[in-house]
Amino acid sequence: MSAADARRTPESWREELDQFQALGMDLLVVSAPFVNDAMPETPEGADADPLKGFFDEADRRSLRVFINTLFTPDWWTLDDPAPEIARAEVTIRNIARLYGGRPSFHGWYVPYELYVFWDREADLIRTLYREVALRCKAALDKPVMISPFFILDQAGVLGDFRWAAPEEYQEFWTGMLRQAPVDIVALQDSGEHLSYYTLEDRRPFFAAMKAACDAAGAALWANVETGELLVASPEDYTARFGAKTHVNDPKTVPYWRGVPAEKLKDKLQFAGAFTDTAITWGYQEYIRPASKPTAQALYESYRALGLAAKDE
Repeated sequence: MSAADARRTPESWREELDQFQALGMDLLVVSAPFVNDAMPETPEGADADPLKGFFDEADRRSLRVFINTLFTPDWWTLDDPAPEIARAEVTIRNIARLYGGRPSFHGWYVPYELYVFWDREADLIRTLYREVALRCKAALDKPVMISPFFILDQAGVLGDFRWAAPEEYQEFWTGMLRQAPVDIVALQDSGEHLSYYTLEDRRPFFAAMKAACDAAGAALWANVETGELLVASPEDYTARFGAKTHVNDPKTVPYWRGVPAEKLKDKLQFAGAFTDTAITWGYQEYIRPASKPTAQALYESYRALGLAAKDE
């Protein structure tokens, strides 16, 4: 969310959430950096509620909201995790103060998204996950969610990333989850967000994360992404964007799209073999009717899937 969302009318939120629920969704992960402007020690922040309109409507609808604890830019480069832990603690306490009494505030989202780390970075993320999740639990004992990803680019087309086989991936995440009070792992299903990867390409990593969650007592959810970069093959990617070009390079921007409805249906069916709960990245950017001129047609194609039929 942006600061402009804090100024939206109740009618605007009703329309927004009507559209959201019409697709059968009832859970939101909210990122609102501006909530830290409403600190109790400032005159303008003592009684402020930047998301009152949103939470009033979310409460009325019995939606579930996870709130993002935010992060320092380039957090993975930190030599000392202490400043980031201290920053997170301030944010967590402020979120608890503002929204702890809201029925729709269901849990915390700790936003350090990664694949596998080694050596110094592995020590850093173990500390961050553990200490930030502990502070979430201390402030309000609600579920803590994370959303890691996996990399399928073993050949290094997208960059010189160290690759981990599914077995190493499972070992890393089993150890990670056993030492941090994380309740939910919403595994991103699209690796590098590239459209040419198949569901079968993804299966070994879903199985590995499912095993890690089972071993650590965490719940596996799926982050079934509804945004992707339209590319036919690794060769097509290299020809169009150049070898070692990151997927988020500005030159790729015109080629991102919302996932077609039939492909979404297949992705949900695939995820259903591992979990009965899915969230999505991509709705706000590509599917939400107000996001762009092309979104309305795609949104209507999602509605036609009948995902909300059981709730009507």
